[in-house]
Amino acid sequence: MIKTLLIFSLLFTHSLRATEINHTIGFGLQYAGVVGYQISAKNDVHRFRGALGLVGLSIGYDYFLSPKWSLGATYTETLRTIYSLNINYYANKLTEGFNFGVDLGSMPEDDIVLFNVNRVDRRNFIFFSVGYVF
Repeated sequence: MIKTLLIFSLLFTHSLRATEINHTIGFGLQYAGVVGYQISAKNDVHRFRGALGLVGLSIGYDYFLSPKWSLGATYTETLRTIYSLNINYYANKLTEGFNFGVDLGSMPEDDIVLFNVNRVDRRNFIFFSVGYVF
């Protein structure tokens, strides 16, 4: 029993060392809309993130091109559903300091009835995200 617990604890601590968990506060689509808290897990060149904000939730994925740059995608659910592609820059490094992002987003098509006329509304936009890792 003790050997099993020892082996399990060694495997568990090894997997935690291989994955970095980061906590960030910021604003933008990557932080669930207006202002939010983001938690992320990075392993090698991949980072998975989730955020809870004042007006919604978001999840995302980033692929690191270098230690300071990443490309990714975000799904944000606020008052409307938003899909975005993003590029991020990390001023210091991923585990401390400020990070900046540019999101190219799109809201899916919705049928809107306005004065008994159906029209398709699709909005594309550019949004900025700024966060601080602590």
